[in-house]
Amino acid sequence: MAKTDKKNKHVAHLIRLLIAAAALYFAFKGESIKDLIANFSKLSPLIIIAAIALNLAGQFVFIIRWLLLLRAQAITIKYWPALKLHFLGLFYNNCLPSSVGGDALRAWYVTKHTDKKIEAALSVFVDRVIGMFCTFAMIFLAYWLIPAGESGTHLQFSTEFNIVSLIIKLVLACLILLVLAVIVLFFMFKSKKFRPIFFKYAFIFMIRWKMWSGRVFTAIKLYCSKPFTILLAMLLSFTCQALPVFGLYLIGRNLGIDAHIKYYYIFFPLSWIIGVIPISVGGAGVMELGLKGLFSQVAQVTTEQGLGLALAQRVMWLLTSIPGVIIHITGKHLPDELKVEP
Repeated sequence: MAKTDKKNKHVAHLIRLLIAAAALYFAFKGESIKDLIANFSKLSPLIIIAAIALNLAGQFVFIIRWLLLLRAQAITIKYWPALKLHFLGLFYNNCLPSSVGGDALRAWYVTKHTDKKIEAALSVFVDRVIGMFCTFAMIFLAYWLIPAGESGTHLQFSTEFNIVSLIIKLVLACLILLVLAVIVLFFMFKSKKFRPIFFKYAFIFMIRWKMWSGRVFTAIKLYCSKPFTILLAMLLSFTCQALPVFGLYLIGRNLGIDAHIKYYYIFFPLSWIIGVIPISVGGAGVMELGLKGLFSQVAQVTTEQGLGLALAQRVMWLLTSIPGVIIHITGKHLPDELKVEP
């Protein structure tokens, strides 16, 4: 059974890597890598430092938001351990093909720092929900409240861009994925090999849910009873998301990209939502392809410039993941009493 599970994980990782490679191929198709490198070489060192600083500042604010949600559950964790767990999660999200995301990793390891394990894990889920809500809110607010030059609040679509065709393609793609998922689940249920596994985990889930549901609902009620805490968490969320986008805007201006800041605060949050879908490694390729298309078709910049902005975000993410690599290797994310001396 263990060998089968391990084999399935390897297959899943391989599929995600293949999807990432295919998406990157189409993202770079028709573009000159030499020209991209030449454009990036023209970036001002001060702009690069400013963008990295804004990105890191956003991560530090992110941690404050999470600590605020933990405090609401009377869970006291110091800033330094929370920072290490956050950067470890970034490393898993951005660099590894594992199906275990950074949020799941944070939820697992934060339980090692407190006796309120369920409440601590729930804080990660609430943190993600608030972050996702604010991401959608930022897109709509940027669209309605930020004027795009002479066009007012309306986006400037290129003549080749057909919104109806795009919506139809997205709907069809979602339907195909849904049908495939149903077919896979059906055959897994019909298979004598997988059916015992299905019932086993369903039974375990029912037992654990019966044990944990009371504490989960109590924790949710506690969050609902503290509207000012949730409001402050939302304000922090807007801040931690807005800072790195502004850093990318500075890079775009320094590269000579004539796109209004409105587009940055719509397209980059959209790319984050796309990146949440676990079909690639940290959204690699898929996000770059999406951003290239959005900036070139809607913001009316060249495809090379759109791809350049997407790559700038990827580089920022990889740089931000470096502390997580160090934490992962050294095991600094565990409490002192759980660390094993070499």
